[in-house]
Amino acid sequence: MKLKTGAWIVVADGSHGIVFENEGAPAAPKLKMLRSYNQHHPRTSDLGEAKPSRSFSPAGTRRSAMEGTDLHQVEEDRFMDQIVDDLGQAAINKAFQDIIVVAPPVALGKFRKAANTELTNRVTLWIDKDLTKHTVADIAEAVMLALED
Repeated sequence: MKLKTGAWIVVADGSHGIVFENEGAPAAPKLKMLRSYNQHHPRTSDLGEAKPSRSFSPAGTRRSAMEGTDLHQVEEDRFMDQIVDDLGQAAINKAFQDIIVVAPPVALGKFRKAANTELTNRVTLWIDKDLTKHTVADIAEAVMLALED
């Protein structure tokens, strides 16, 4: 499989996201950045602090702590939802025909859950790698290698 001209590539993780379009030929891609997403992650103390909840055993007086909410994960999930919503709207508006999604496994799972049918139908390849801090050339090479497999 080759990278089609006009295909979109989204590279994202919990705090960065970049959307590219291939303006080159299928054999020699040339990625042009269309959109960029960034999110600043504040310290945990700035996000809020709550004691873990407690549960009581139905028989007796035993109590146990429940796992607290990971506030950083909540922020990363909201960030991925924003990217997926934007791409889902672009898919509905027929801004692209094919899209390749590159993200680490946790972000990829969140992306898949949040994506609408229109967006999911246009995904030609899911790549579970974190390439957000790589160069555009490295991203193009990784996508080309994944398409060959």
